[in-house]
Amino acid sequence: MSVSSQSDPVPSVHVLHEELENCKKNMDIFFLIVMGSIVFFLQTGFAFYESGSVRSKNVTNVLFLNYVDTSIGSLFYLLCGYALAFGEGNGFCGTRYFALMDLPNDKMAHCFFQYTFSATAVAVVKSALHERSSMTAHFTCIIMISGVTYPIVSHWAWSPFGWLCNMGYRDFAGSGVVHATGGSAALAAAIMTGPRTGRFDTKGHSNHIQPHSIPQVALGAFIFLFGAIAFNTGSNLTVSNAKDGRVISLVCLNTLICVAAATSASLLHQRYCTASGRSLRNWNFINMLNGSFTGMVVICAGCDQYPPWAAFVVGCLGYFAFLLVRKAMHRFQIDDATNCVPVQLGGGYFGVIAASVFGQNGIILNPSKSSAFGLLVNTFGGAIIIIFSFSSILLLYAVLRYFNLHRVTGQEEKLGLDLAIHNQAAYHTDENEIKRIVSIEPKSRRSAAKVLPSEGACYRLRRMASEPQIQVW
Repeated sequence: MSVSSQSDPVPSVHVLHEELENCKKNMDIFFLIVMGSIVFFLQTGFAFYESGSVRSKNVTNVLFLNYVDTSIGSLFYLLCGYALAFGEGNGFCGTRYFALMDLPNDKMAHCFFQYTFSATAVAVVKSALHERSSMTAHFTCIIMISGVTYPIVSHWAWSPFGWLCNMGYRDFAGSGVVHATGGSAALAAAIMTGPRTGRFDTKGHSNHIQPHSIPQVALGAFIFLFGAIAFNTGSNLTVSNAKDGRVISLVCLNTLICVAAATSASLLHQRYCTASGRSLRNWNFINMLNGSFTGMVVICAGCDQYPPWAAFVVGCLGYFAFLLVRKAMHRFQIDDATNCVPVQLGGGYFGVIAASVFGQNGIILNPSKSSAFGLLVNTFGGAIIIIFSFSSILLLYAVLRYFNLHRVTGQEEKLGLDLAIHNQAAYHTDENEIKRIVSIEPKSRRSAAKVLPSEGACYRLRRMASEPQIQVW
């Protein structure tokens, strides 16, 4: 045997080790790409759920906004959001990788995955404002959330440089970072935008606006559950380490248990504990979905730490956090077109607290000074996240309100944003109804619509000193 052949095994071991490391790295990258793609599919769920939840005259507008926020949001997240979130920097924000400059190739999958979380936070804010918000308000809000607010919050909690992370704040999949951020921002936007016309009467009583398509709502809900599993399991970020399989399996099962528990709690509460349930003996589908969504939100923070029984308890209790926030919103006449604020804000903040109570290192399973400190940090960190997100959007809408750019006019809202803004109705109308808007001429923030009459019906446009009217004769 030659000397060269005797030395072959040594370099072969090094080569095999290098190939193994490359294989593990590629597996992790592939895992992030697949999970990120499924999480991005949540945008389809938002499109179905939101378009089914509004009235038929606003469906095109909802679908338009769902698609455009992925375009504008992705540009601004890649331009500055990822740098602020995960670039090297200080405790407040990152200062590297702006416009993806100098971003290593092996971090691009991580960038894509984190963008899908940003897109979820943006979608949450948007969904509260349907049927009355202006396009200017939507666009500026998308830019603010995806480019500034959400990246800074995620830097605090998830970057190794973040000050909350270094304090010991724990939020595995974003109950606080994603959901409470989006919910608090949506609350600020909803307060500043105001309720839809007719949502509350003069005595403060709530007038429920029915969804126009329950099948679309249901389809969106199924997509949410599918995406929520990837949302939480993908948050592990790796799949090649020794314990990854066990963690991912626990996360997946806990997510399913928590959603099932919250759904069951909402059904039983609606059926046996509310006046409408006792008098009408109904099983309310929309209320059931609100419970299900709350379960998806509340499980995120501690899904890698809960034993299965704790996931069940957290799901049941999380639904009552949703009820508390929803009741407060009705009390103060804050309109939310899809109930996203009670689900995201109530469920998100409770999830952050529950992770420090019911987790393996929580005060129930591991009572100690360190677990008590962890509860204090999570409670404080979640509150800071809510205050920061709420304040940033409140400031933005204060500027929009000053220039009267925060919502559409009353006439446009009455006509429907499909025709008033897009000149495209989602559904064909009857022959005796208006078919198409030819143009909208603004006059002191009010609009006059030129209408192309339907066949067999005549319309005449009267320009009034106050509000334009479309008159049939």
